[in-house]
Amino acid sequence: MHKEGIMRVAGYVRQTPGRADPDTAFAQGERVRRWVLDTANELIAVCQDHHSSSAAMDRPGFKALLDIVRSNGADAVVVANLAALSPDKMTQEIMIQDIRTAGATVIATDDSDIEALRTGENDHARMVVRDVLARIAEYRSAFGLSGDVEPTVEASVISPLDTDAGGSTDVVVELIVPRAQNDS
Repeated sequence: MHKEGIMRVAGYVRQTPGRADPDTAFAQGERVRRWVLDTANELIAVCQDHHSSSAAMDRPGFKALLDIVRSNGADAVVVANLAALSPDKMTQEIMIQDIRTAGATVIATDDSDIEALRTGENDHARMVVRDVLARIAEYRSAFGLSGDVEPTVEASVISPLDTDAGGSTDVVVELIVPRAQNDS
């Protein structure tokens, strides 16, 4: 938060494909603006995507939103409802995790989505997806696949016959170097 108690908020709206209800991107944007006004926070951007039938995951607005959050430009992301992220709960949870990992809180203006964001304990599908995502993150972190961990193994030359190298080890890695590189 940049000022005392005031959050910098980025909104996200998406014109949902094939929806018959009047929840247009404009109406979603107005609910985001109303939430920001009612809570006395600062709206810094509203990122918007329109449905493209040729590329369901082509989301330049969402990519821009993540860039804003990653650059510490926003403390929170406000959506009118979670369906603005995706009609699919699994995709919603992945997108929510991406926003949170980037450093922002996710807030929905729709009362029915508040509990889903808070704990989701009554929604078994969300709980399963969150558990899987948490385990993937643990796995990626443990094996240095998340991009935030430096490699812990350094190459060294050892004789494959040297089994008494001063103690025991849990892991033995023998790096095979092609002869062409050794014959220099």
